[in-house]
This record gives sequence, C-alpha cells and structure tokens, in this order.
Amino acid sequence: MKLQIETSGSGEPVLLLHGVAGSSRTYSWLAVDGCAVTRFDFRGHGASERAPGTYRLEHYVADAISVLEGLGAPAALAGHSLGGVVAWTVAQTRPELVTRAFLEDPPLYMGEPAEHAANPAVPLFQVLRAASAGMQAERLDEAKVAASMAAQPFAPGRTAGEALTDEALAARAFALLNLDLEVLDRVVDGSLLAATDTTSPVPVPVAILGAGDAMGSAFPTAHEQRLVASHPQVTVTRLPGAGHSIHDERAHRSAYETHLTAFLQGGLTPNATAVA
Repeated sequence: MKLQIETSGSGEPVLLLHGVAGSSRTYSWLAVDGCAVTRFDFRGHGASERAPGTYRLEHYVADAISVLEGLGAPAALAGHSLGGVVAWTVAQTRPELVTRAFLEDPPLYMGEPAEHAANPAVPLFQVLRAASAGMQAERLDEAKVAASMAAQPFAPGRTAGEALTDEALAARAFALLNLDLEVLDRVVDGSLLAATDTTSPVPVPVAILGAGDAMGSAFPTAHEQRLVASHPQVTVTRLPGAGHSIHDERAHRSAYETHLTAFLQGGLTPNATAVA
C-alpha cells in the first residue's frame, strides 16, 4: 500500500492520524517542540493509494502499523475521530509500538449497530457524499470548494468560515476533492467502525479530549460514562463549546495544542478528570 507520509522536526516520535474524509493536511500547521512529527494520509484519502473494498477500521489500523514500524522506535499517537479509534486499536493490539495515545473526540462506540442507527451524523455523511461526488465530477479547484464551505452554516450564528481556520477549510477542500467516495459508503452502512473493541485493555497512557455534547460530540458524556467500568485509567477532558473537529476551530485550536503538548510531555492534559 503506497501511503503519503511526511515527517518534520526531531526528538520523540509522534504519529498524527486524521479523521475520515480528511487528510494529513489537517495537521499542516502543527509542530511540537522536541518531537519528530509524522503525518500521513490513510488509504483512499489525500495523496495515498486507493484500495476499494478495504475501507474499514482494520485496514486503517494496518496503515498506521506499517508507518509505525518504519519509524524505528515506539511513538506517541494523536488521532482525531477515526484516527482516534485507530490510535486506540493500535495501542490495544500493538502496544510495543506505542508510548501513549491522545484521542480527539473519538467515536469509540459509534460502530455498535444501535449507536450507528441513532447517530445524527450519518445523514450528514450521505449529504457529504453527494456533494463530494459533484465537486469531483466538476473538477472544481480547491479555492472554490474552500470558499463554498466557508459560507456554509457551522453552528447557530456562525458560518464555517467564521468558526474554522483558513488552513482547516483549505485542508477540507483538498481532502474532499481527493477522496475515494467508497470511504463514505462505509461510514453510511455502519461497517467502518464495526470492529472497534471497547472492552479489551489498552496498556499505555490514554487521554481523550472531547467536544461538547451540544456541539455534536462523537464521544458524548454518555459514552464517557460507559468507559468507567472497562477503562478507569483513561483520562477525559471535555471542552463544552467545542465541535467535533477541535483542532480546526479558531476558538479552540490553542486549547487543543495545549492539551496535546502537555500530554506528550508526560503528564495528563491540564484540568483532566479521570474517568472513574
């Protein structure tokens, strides 16, 4: 599998894992002092190879493991959404490759049939698939797509252009124009995350940075509470006003960076509350 991989900086290895329908460009702005930061595009995303029929969690986990094995040393993982579930699963199954894992609003329970059926984001992914197909068919350029997205509603009283950084909008435009649309089919049919294991132990430190329930969190408080019995060692910090893509938001990017940096430096995220 040919994957687009980039590394910058020096020091402790850190691997960044983007969300579904995204790309590694979502982290183009991020540098961490004292760390060698590697980012890559999952299969079917961005500049990586397409692989129809292999767009489920286990395949993305295989992508991450292949990159980790090429780093030559265990790495910290930082993953958003799908990337967070991949980080969780890699830490479960190949803990010798992982030093710690930072999960940004991970949909850990959304692969369960009942949770998938009730997930309000699924219809939005159906709309996104149709829109992406049109963009790709028209061969629109990134600037035009980014401008169109900037004008769309994001939250009450705000457009996406007001809520998201310019880098985030550009990264999203690139991602949608270069996405294998079958990826979104696996989101809609519920098979993308069906293999998620939320009961087995994760033997490395894990911190979760969650979005606000009212903002459409993929890891809502109800899911946080479910983690109590099986993984009491995991720490959770919630940003009530933040949306699902915390690192993309103008109002919350600095908080994301602060929490991530603190965790990578060996501590819990600031003001973290243990799930116990």
